[in-house]
This record gives sequence, structure tokens and C-alpha cells, in this order.
Amino acid sequence: MHIDRYKIWSYSYPYKNGKKAKTDEITQHLVSEDCIQGKDLIRLLETLDETWHGDYCGKDCFVEITFKDRKE
Repeated sequence: MHIDRYKIWSYSYPYKNGKKAKTDEITQHLVSEDCIQGKDLIRLLETLDETWHGDYCGKDCFVEITFKDRKE
């Protein structure tokens, strides 16, 4: 399966003046218009999770997928 484009965001609660903020902010993001194979996207997600968050941080992951007819 080819994925035509994708956007990946990571949110965290920043610390300000030694206190955890009440609202989360985008701390990392990756946007691409290049095609990628589905299995390669899974590998990319695993690598990004490890790189961005390390082994110590548990994050919830939400995925939204849209299928559209090709433009002729």
C-alpha cells in the first residue's frame, strides 16, 4: 500500500518556571508529501517514537486515515 502524504505530530506539556504547563504544545513534527510504503511508515513511527521520546516516556498514539479517489 502506498501512502501519498503524511503528517506526524508529538505533543508534550512544557515546563515553565519549574511548573508543568496546563496545556500541551507541539514539540516535534514531520510533514511529507512524498510517497511511502505502509510498512515503511510503521518503521518510521517506531524510529520517531524512540528518537523523540526515548524509552522512558509513554505516549498515546492516534491515527486518522483518509481514502480519496485519485484526481484524473
